[in-house]
Amino acid sequence: MPIIFQPHLYLLNTNRASRILSVFLLVFLSACGTPNLNRNYSHQYPDNAEFEQKTATALYADAFEHIVNYYIEEIDASRLALAAMDNLATLDPEIDIIDAGSSLTFTYSGEAISRHSYPSTIDHQAWARLTASVVSEASTFSPALRRATGEQIHQAIFDGVAGELDKFSRYSNPDKALAYRDNRNGFSGIGIRYVKDKTGARIVSVMENTPALAVGLKEGDIIIEVDGTDISQLPETEITKLMKGPKNTSVELAINRANVASPLIYKITRKKIVVQTVFYKRMGNIAYIQISSFNKQTPQNLLTKVRTAQKEIGDDLLGYILDLRDNGGGIKTASVTSADLFISSGTISSVQGRNPKSHDLSIAKSRDVAKGQPIIVLINANSASSSEILAAGLQDSGRALIVGSNSYGKGTVQSINELPNGGEFRVTWAKFLAPSGYAIHDRGIIPNVCTTNGNYRSADDMMDRLQSGTLEMTYPLHNKASDSEDLEQIRASCPQTTEMMEIDLEVAKSLINSSKLFNMAKNNTNSTTSELIN
Repeated sequence: MPIIFQPHLYLLNTNRASRILSVFLLVFLSACGTPNLNRNYSHQYPDNAEFEQKTATALYADAFEHIVNYYIEEIDASRLALAAMDNLATLDPEIDIIDAGSSLTFTYSGEAISRHSYPSTIDHQAWARLTASVVSEASTFSPALRRATGEQIHQAIFDGVAGELDKFSRYSNPDKALAYRDNRNGFSGIGIRYVKDKTGARIVSVMENTPALAVGLKEGDIIIEVDGTDISQLPETEITKLMKGPKNTSVELAINRANVASPLIYKITRKKIVVQTVFYKRMGNIAYIQISSFNKQTPQNLLTKVRTAQKEIGDDLLGYILDLRDNGGGIKTASVTSADLFISSGTISSVQGRNPKSHDLSIAKSRDVAKGQPIIVLINANSASSSEILAAGLQDSGRALIVGSNSYGKGTVQSINELPNGGEFRVTWAKFLAPSGYAIHDRGIIPNVCTTNGNYRSADDMMDRLQSGTLEMTYPLHNKASDSEDLEQIRASCPQTTEMMEIDLEVAKSLINSSKLFNMAKNNTNSTTSELIN
């Protein structure tokens, strides 16, 4: 079975059934994120605060401005605001907003209440004021809106806005946004992952180089109290808030441990934690490195693991397997920097959007920490966004072979706007291209060696076909697509799978263990290709 070092959660915004593990501060993003381009707000409104018109106006204006300026397609504030107000019906179906072209009429239970003239379509401030005013007015008539917290109303408003955008643009409430920021940038805590347990919080893993590991916390321990507070009835968000705190402050945990009669008490000093996303294991004379997502520390951790492998295996090191299966993405710059570790020259990726600030060309800086040794990258249908940037960069540069199935095909970049309430609105503002120029969005990465397009009995069977020249190679298709029909054929040439198949790993090991087979797969000289390119 493939090695899985850490449980993790990926969010891909698809209709595909998602695998959700409720794990402390382990929410891996499918978006390729860029830093906030506007202001950085450090405060939050109280979760249970009531709706306040002036505050809401500032919040909506901030979001409208960012979307109008940065969304990949031109869009007016008027369209955002009307969709926002219309979505109030999700809180109370008796609310209706009637668009008359130059004005709107607010009705409740079928009765016209008020009429509002439209401001300029490009005046985001005026449309924010109108939106907040209509919400406030609706609250005087709607019991449901009066019962709702301000954040519940903001969620409805922003869900309406997101409905006008692509599926990767979305609002995150303050709690979710904080978790996302923690995973991108790090947080002050103790360094554990946990799931809710009926008696408290069960630790599922202890992160390396953390205070929790230093004091002796173990997987399977159940936290029952935090600073004297019984947490058995608390939701995960409250447990997390109790355990996090300022750097160099302490927290006291009461722990139940298997085969220990009395609770154990640990006093732990918090420190800056950046979630570990890179995991290494020696497989014979091959370095297997799994990257679960991309945060700000991923490139440095990847470099450290490569050097660890070089030191441990020494002159016997044959090559590297980089496992990006189930890697839903993360910070774009982290994936580019990770690719730059292995690519000595040339383009890594390029980014283009409507706003000139989105334009970016990433060029390798002439170094290869793997010293030219073979690299195999494993991907599957859950490899998305930033992981596709890394895979495409290594593949197109000729630095690595890709093994597995067609990837997800999320070739867009999101600009993350931190809002005054502590929430975030991420907006798609650009698309990225592979070094050879093809658009990754809706296409994905086509492996050099596809493990899903035939009835192969085993990895040995695939290697026999490779050696005999009868293994179908799909990589030459990656640059071909003149229309949507071609694109569908290309994707079908290596059917997607969300599984982490054992054959992927076995094929990768076989290729690295044989320089002849590796070069045959890389050069495609002795293998047949799909009829699409005949």
